[in-house]
Amino acid sequence: MRSASWLALAGALVFSSACSTAGHKADGPTLARIRLAHDLVGRGDWGRAFQLLDELHRELPRDGDILTLRGIVYRERGLYADAEADLRAALVATPASAEAHAALGILYDLELRPEAEAQHRAAVRLGPDNAAFLNNLGFSLYLRRQFKEAITEYEKAARLVPLSRRVRTNLGFACAASGDWRRAAREFAMGGSEAEAKNNLGFAYERRGDLSNAYDLYLEAIRLEPTMPRVRSNLVHAAAVLGRPTPPEAAAPPPAPAASAAPDANPTAPISNEPTKEAHP
Repeated sequence: MRSASWLALAGALVFSSACSTAGHKADGPTLARIRLAHDLVGRGDWGRAFQLLDELHRELPRDGDILTLRGIVYRERGLYADAEADLRAALVATPASAEAHAALGILYDLELRPEAEAQHRAAVRLGPDNAAFLNNLGFSLYLRRQFKEAITEYEKAARLVPLSRRVRTNLGFACAASGDWRRAAREFAMGGSEAEAKNNLGFAYERRGDLSNAYDLYLEAIRLEPTMPRVRSNLVHAAAVLGRPTPPEAAAPPPAPAASAAPDANPTAPISNEPTKEAHP
């Protein structure tokens, strides 16, 4: 079975610049720059975001919002010690910042540190109606194999955003990990197209070591959507491990279709909230 490299998918938390700048005492131009920094982080433009945030930090060194955003950029660049320093400083400046707690929790998840759960629970306590925070808590619990507890948090998030592809997909993985395969299939179906659902269910079987069922589901998925590269790579991998010839459906990819406007192509892994695929939630 492939390693859980999907942990790298746990990305930066996005939060509303309108809320974050409401308490600032900065002048209008500075507020506009802070909003631009939020937008750059939300789009994953780490280079431009860091340059702007570093300038803002020199002007407002104790601003919790700026520290949180810069901490997220450090985290996404793999500079975990710098990220932790900024996020902890943000919590000193703004102890009631749910966003800073959530961002720190994601950092600790990436490092597989046990303190992650407490940070996510603090974010949920401060923002109980924020589905992103509930999703992040569910993801953190999932990583620690607390599958039933993860399902509980994902269910809360799903009640708030019942059509969220991310939450439904994550809930599907948690159900599969707990052994409820029928419900997992239903949740995956709510989280994407039929092909995406079969691909995700196949990956869940693969993670359980059942390559035979995974292979069958990947084959069904690629027949439904022949242009999905992730399905093709999953199918080729499963065939190789099982010692089977590469199916003709995966042998040569057909020409790519025109670019799609779909906002959140389902990854084959449960994920924490990140800025580039879905407006939170």
